[in-house]
Amino acid sequence: MDKKIAAAQELALVHGDPSQVTLPALMDLAVDAMYVDFRKLLEETPYTDVRPTHGCVFRFVHGEGMRLTELATKAGLTKQSVGEIVDDLMSLGYIERFPDPTDKRAKLIRLTAKGLDAQRIGFAFFDKLEKDWAEAFGADRIAALRATLEDIALAKSPDAVPELAHPEPAPVP
Repeated sequence: MDKKIAAAQELALVHGDPSQVTLPALMDLAVDAMYVDFRKLLEETPYTDVRPTHGCVFRFVHGEGMRLTELATKAGLTKQSVGEIVDDLMSLGYIERFPDPTDKRAKLIRLTAKGLDAQRIGFAFFDKLEKDWAEAFGADRIAALRATLEDIALAKSPDAVPELAHPEPAPVP
């Protein structure tokens, strides 16, 4: 994801201090770096037509599928935006729409065999990249970074990280 923004504009400065980059800018740069490496790995697969915007579907759609409105809510995007992504992935053969068995008026979205394979490969690549970072920057540091980001996500956007939700313990009788 090469950005065409001048470095002076990209790196928002803390209190005008040119020696300190804001945390959001650093996080953006780290995410961009991971996606550049992810794209390189993806180019060696049959799934070169997968784009970063497709990630909201591959991240959240599992099993028997879900409705578009639920997917949009989980992804934090508008129904219209997710609808366009779903249409694109459908035309590429990664997902399918089918009647919701609980409400024949509604449609569910689920991954096709091709979509399931692409999802499996994508998750494996992100796992590989995280391990690469642990090797390059220190396993303890990357584990601490992950733990901190999980804590922040759970505190600030718990609905966006259902994977991290822990069920409430049963009351002791």
